[in-house]
Parts: sequence; structure tokens; C-alpha cells
Amino acid sequence: MAETSWVRAVYLYAMCAVSIALVGLGAAGAAIGLVHTVAPDLGHRDTLDRVGIGLANIADSVVDLMGDAQLDSMESYCEDVTDGDDEFDDCMEEEQSFGESSMDSIQDGIAEVKDELRSQIRNSSIDNMIRGLLMVLAGIVLFRIHGSRTELFADGLMPAKRAPVPGEPPAPLPPPPGAPVLGETPPS
Repeated sequence: MAETSWVRAVYLYAMCAVSIALVGLGAAGAAIGLVHTVAPDLGHRDTLDRVGIGLANIADSVVDLMGDAQLDSMESYCEDVTDGDDEFDDCMEEEQSFGESSMDSIQDGIAEVKDELRSQIRNSSIDNMIRGLLMVLAGIVLFRIHGSRTELFADGLMPAKRAPVPGEPPAPLPPPPGAPVLGETPPS
């Protein structure tokens, strides 16, 4: 069965369009992956990431509020059980030593959750950047294969100027502005 020339041309131009789309989408994906790698807080992958980081931020605020409330309750407790300023200070130090260790461990846990989520987002962003670069590479290869077979891109995307045909004299260059023209006498 004989191949119809227009079918081949349509196929080649369609593949060129697909390759250009691959390069564009791949470049955009690589750029977004790079941005999210640098700033992982911008690159939430899905709702679960948003919920996890949001809950960690809320828990951090709640722990701060609980610490303030606990400090107020410690002060009222120490005022009730002590008689002098020295006893009050000793009572406050003792109560704060118990409270600080539990609050610090909660704060550390929240920080670890945030760090893990950011690490996962960064890893996912690196994957997206690599995928984008591979798409760009595939688009370039696809274009080089199919573009050279089309009439429009046969000489490449930016073809060089046509070389002069041997035996054909080169076109004369016009004189620069204000220069005398050959064969004419300058005005006096």
C-alpha cells in the first residue's frame, strides 16, 4: 500500500507539536520542582500535607497557650502554699522545672513532625524536577528525529543564511550614509 504524502506530513508536524509541548511542560515542571525544593513550604503535595502542617502550627500555638496558663496556675499555687518571697521563688523554680521538660518534649515532637513533612515535600519536588528534565530531554530527542524530516524544520530551528551559489556574484553592499557614491564627484 502506497503512503500518502499528506499523511506523513501531518504525522511529522503532529510529532513536532507534541515534542514542543513536552519541552514546554517539562521546563515548567522542572522550574516548579526547583522552587519547591528550595522553599518546601510552597510545595504542599496534597491535602494531607496541608492538614499535617496546619495541625502542627495549631498544636504549637496550643502548647504556648498551655504553658502560659500553667505558669499562671503555678503562681497562684505557690502564692497559696508559701509565706515569704524566698519560699515563693523556690516553689516557682521547682514547679517550672517539672513543667518545662514536658512542654519542651512536646515542642520537640511538633518540630520533628514539621521537619519530616518538609523533607517529604522536598523529596517529592526533586522527583518532579527530575521528571521535568526528562520530559525536556524526550521532547528534544523527539523533535530532532521528526523535525529534520519536515519541510519547515529541515534546516533546523534557526537555519543559517543560504550560502552563495558559486559563479553568482555577491550582491553589492549599499554605501554608508554620507559617503560619496562611486562614479560621482563630490559636491563642492
